[in-house]
Amino acid sequence: MLTIEKPRPEFELALRSRYPFAEMLVGDSFLITDHRKAESARISAIHFAKRQQTEWKFTMRKMRDGWRLFRIA
Repeated sequence: MLTIEKPRPEFELALRSRYPFAEMLVGDSFLITDHRKAESARISAIHFAKRQQTEWKFTMRKMRDGWRLFRIA
């Protein structure tokens, strides 16, 4: 039996990130104008911190022009 071996292509998984949590420093924030999307971002931030096993904390505040998600720790 003849076996042809080809080098396997290296696949890099694209980092699927809708929000810039990984780049955020303490005090950084971003604005979201839609309340439902802001709530989604808040939950995503909580899950991000748990998946990355960090002690990061996030909070969301209502502003005049929308909701702002802050990294606070």
